[in-house]
This record gives sequence, C-alpha cells and structure tokens, in this order.
Amino acid sequence: MPKIVLLSSSPELLAREGLTETVAVWEDGLRADTGRGSFEWWYFDAHFDDHSTAVIVFATKPLLERSGPLKPNVSLTITRSDGTKIMQIPIFPADQFSAAKESCDVKIASNWTRGNLHRCEVHAEMDGIAANLTFTGLVPPWRPGVGKAFFDGFDNYFAWLPSIPYGTVEGTLTYDGRTREVKGTGYHDHNWGNVGLNDVMDHWYWGRAHVGDYTLIYVQQIASKTFGYTRMPVFMLAKGSEILIGDGGPLTMQARDFFKHAGGRSYPREVDFDWNSGNETAHLRLRQPKIIEAASLLLLLPKWQQVIARPFGNPYYFRFNAELELEINLKNVQAKERGPALYEIMILQGKKHP
Repeated sequence: MPKIVLLSSSPELLAREGLTETVAVWEDGLRADTGRGSFEWWYFDAHFDDHSTAVIVFATKPLLERSGPLKPNVSLTITRSDGTKIMQIPIFPADQFSAAKESCDVKIASNWTRGNLHRCEVHAEMDGIAANLTFTGLVPPWRPGVGKAFFDGFDNYFAWLPSIPYGTVEGTLTYDGRTREVKGTGYHDHNWGNVGLNDVMDHWYWGRAHVGDYTLIYVQQIASKTFGYTRMPVFMLAKGSEILIGDGGPLTMQARDFFKHAGGRSYPREVDFDWNSGNETAHLRLRQPKIIEAASLLLLLPKWQQVIARPFGNPYYFRFNAELELEINLKNVQAKERGPALYEIMILQGKKHP
C-alpha cells in the first residue's frame, strides 16, 4: 500500500498552520530549522531589457545535503545577452548566516536580501561579479492552499511560496569588469522542507510565463513510487493584478516527442498543460524548447561522492525557454495569447519519466 501525500486548502489545515487565505509578510521569513534534516532557499530570477539574465539563490545548505549541518551558500548566475554564462556558488561558515522569522531578511556574509512581499532588495557580490537589484511585485503573493505537500503525516513536508509571481526589476549587474544599469521583469519564490526530495519525488515540471496581460505558474509533480506516483498539480493564472485561477486540481499535463540528451536523460519537445473545470478551460502549449541549462545534480557533490552515488542513479535538471500558446475560456474571460515561457524539468528518480 503506497504512503499518502496530502495537499489541502481546507480551513482546518490553514488554521493548523497558522495561516489565512491572504499571504502574510512573515511567511517569507525563516520557516525551517537550519540544522540537520531541513533545508531552505530564497530564489530570485530576472530577465533584463538587454536580454541578459540573473538568477540568485540564498540557501541554508546545498540541495543534496539536507542531512548535513548548516552550510550556507549563495549562487549567482549571470547570463550575458549572447547566451554565455558566469556562475559562482560560494559556501560560507555557518556563523555568517542569519535570517529573521518576521520577514524576508537573510544575510550570508556580505550577501543579503530583505523585503515585504511587494518590494524585495537583493545584494550578491562574489569574485568579479555582483548584483544589486530591487524586485517590485505586480502580481500579489500567492500560495496553493497552505503551500505544503505533506508526506506520510504532517511531520514531513515540502513547502513553496511564490512571493512575487511577476514583477519589475531594476538595479545594477557587475561582470566582465564593468557595472551596468539594468531593468526588466522578475520572479521570487521561497522553498523549505524536511524531506529528501529525491526520496519523495520522482520528477517534476515547473514553469511560468507572462504573456499579454496574463501571468501563469504551471506545475506537475509526480511523487516517488513509495507514494504511489501521486500527481500533485499546481496552477495559477492572473490577469493584471487579479488572480483568476488558483486551484491546480483540474490541471493535467502531457509530454510528447522525447529526445535523448547527451547527458543520458530525455526531454520532450512538446508539453501541454490543460486546466478543465466544468465549462471553464485554460490550455497551454509549450513548443520549440531551447535548452538554457542541462546538468547532472551529482555535480553538486564532491568528486569522491559522485563516484559512489552514480551507480544508484543520475538525477538531472533541465531548464528551457519555449514558445507558449495560451487559450483561456472562463466565464468572464476569453483570450488567446502567444509569447515566451520558461520551464524546468527536475528528474530525481525518473522511474515514471523517460
């Protein structure tokens, strides 16, 4: 008998978690224990008008080291307008980490972020590269239900909060010996938990887009065999600053035309998300994916651990830019839009993924 995965937005569970339907500022503060068994990260990404991008992550420990002690790190990835990357992920002593519980206020050595769900400042500086950015939300913070998936009881969970589902970004990036003023659009979310993602998840597809007046977050997560390969969909659709859909239950996904990547894993060249609730529908068609990133997660481990771990699997991460065709048929909103979209595939076990 598979173990149970619980996803719920019931009033009883909201009360149990000390939440209301409206996201509070403290929810973007420190939520998990920083010791062994737990993890947490604050994620930011920005796409600028000059076609460069930046991704910044503040984390209490590396992704595959949940069972270890506090090991704070900051990653900064700058992609130049020609598509070439600069990336650094320094690790810092534990005593150089601090984070408030009342709001997003994280400091790791000389790197920091602070914000209030609407406006968030980020500062990251490393060897020859830096980012000083201000994110301002245009779509309000949102979470699916209580924002947690519970695995085999309430003591084991993985949590996610899109603090800024879509907004503007401005500031400076420093790289190649020069500081540049930048502006564009961005996204910020926050993850924490106390389960090994490679233990409870088989794989997931996660994406977001802003086309026309519409902002979307679309997710299909498949739990591991232990949890019966349970499907855990998430869907948000907003028009301007109004969230039209926040219920992922009616969302399904199909992936086709798989292509084997040189890294040994396969990815689809066609991905469809369909949200059907009675007579209301939303259809997403992701086409012409272009790989931004493709890497084995084993590379996050020390080389000696890579040698030990490889025979047991090859967890893999893909990130794509794609073309999105969106069709919305709701009671008061009908629209068709086309534009760019971002999505990722995280393959942790891959028993149900080619």
